[in-house]
Amino acid sequence: MSNIELSVQEACELYQASPATIRRDFNQLVEEGEVVKTWGGIKLPSTSMPLEGLTSSSYRKGVRENEKRKIAEKAASMVVDGDVILIDGGTTTYYMTSFLAAKNIRVITNSILIAHKIDQERQTKFGNAEVFLTGGFIYPGSGLLVGPQAIANIEQYNASKAFLSVGGIDADMVTNSNQLIVESEQAIIQQSEQIIMLADSSKFGKKSMVKLCEMEEIDVLITDYTESNADLIHEIRNKNVLVMEV
Repeated sequence: MSNIELSVQEACELYQASPATIRRDFNQLVEEGEVVKTWGGIKLPSTSMPLEGLTSSSYRKGVRENEKRKIAEKAASMVVDGDVILIDGGTTTYYMTSFLAAKNIRVITNSILIAHKIDQERQTKFGNAEVFLTGGFIYPGSGLLVGPQAIANIEQYNASKAFLSVGGIDADMVTNSNQLIVESEQAIIQQSEQIIMLADSSKFGKKSMVKLCEMEEIDVLITDYTESNADLIHEIRNKNVLVMEV
């Protein structure tokens, strides 16, 4: 896959979705003016922004949505009143918002999308969740705040729990797709007492470009059960990681 173009076939393989789903989502992105239609796929209107940043928010919400919602609900059940939590801006963590707004907690996030969604949910559910948004550079197409300012702001907070989305997981390490995103996630890990990773089963056995952390640095991994991942999950559990399956 190139940095600026994504074909239907590549997207099907990358996100484990059907061609019909991919084409529907591609058409929506084209209608919204975020991408340009090509023969058999899409591309960014400018070569200055990597497509990967775009797909992290606009596209991936529709991929494996049911699994991500179940994982998010399980993750949110670990949050109790009085918690201060750090949440990074992934598509699975985004689905936690509906379950968090009514809790008496404080949420710190580098995701504009998550902050806005919790604020909306809080108003409709008369919730008590307080939201703190880090500053920083908005990574194109993702709604994520990254860079030195975001990291400096994260380092001012202490959290009881951190919830992170990832790009790939194997028995040794966790990886993600972009250096700037990983740097913010590493700061979140440093400022949190308990590290909780949210990863649907399609992330297992994959390695994204940038190493996020060693597997031993994770306290809890929440995923959906698939028989094909059973051996890898067994290896991860042997590293004293609590694996919760939904």
